Amino acid sequence: MNRTRLLAVPVALACALLPACSSEDSSSDATSPDSASSDSGSEFTPGTLDEDILARFSSCADIEPYVADYIDGLQAGAASEAGENGAYCQWESPATGFDAIRTVGVILEPGTGTVYSADQMGGSGLTVISDADIEKAGGIAYTLEQEIAVASVAVTTVTLPEVSVTITGGKWADRPALDGPASVAVAKELIGI
Repeated sequence: MNRTRLLAVPVALACALLPACSSEDSSSDATSPDSASSDSGSEFTPGTLDEDILARFSSCADIEPYVADYIDGLQAGAASEAGENGAYCQWESPATGFDAIRTVGVILEPGTGTVYSADQMGGSGLTVISDADIEKAGGIAYTLEQEIAVASVAVTTVTLPEVSVTITGGKWADRPALDGPASVAVAKELIGI
C-alpha cells in the first residue's frame, strides 16, 4: 500500500476545504520534529493494544460495520483498499451536484511511535478532543472542522504510538453526523480501546 497516498488524502481534503492549511500555518508547532507523549500525564504501556490491529482488516468490507450508520446510501470508492499494512477506504455518493456530494473516508496506518502533545498540535487550527482511553494508551485525538454551504466537513485523527486512524466525514442534512466526537468513537472501536 502506498503510504504517501494514504497520508495525502485527508491532508489534501482538509487543505482544500479548510483555511487552516494556509501557508502561514506550515510553520506551526504541529510539524515540529520534536515529539512528546500526550499531555494527559499518563504513560503508554507497550502491549496494551492488539499487535495485529491492521491485519484484522483485510478489506474495506471489514471496516464497513463500524461506519454503517454514516455510509447508508453511499458506494465504495474505486480506490479503496485494505491489507495487513493499513487501509484506505472511501464511500461516495452516486449522486452528482454540489448539494448531493457526501463522502466518508477511513484511513488506518501504522503508527510512527511518535505522538505529538496538545501543545505541539496547537496553533494549526486543530481542536484536541479529550478522551481518557486514548490518553491512557499514550495517544491524542484531534479534529479539523469547517462549515461549507451544504454541509460541515470534519477530518478527525486518533494517533497512538502503534496506529493512526483518520476519519473524514461531517454533517449532511438529516444524516447522522460523523463529527469529531463520533469519529473518535468509531476510531476507538476500530482499534479496540
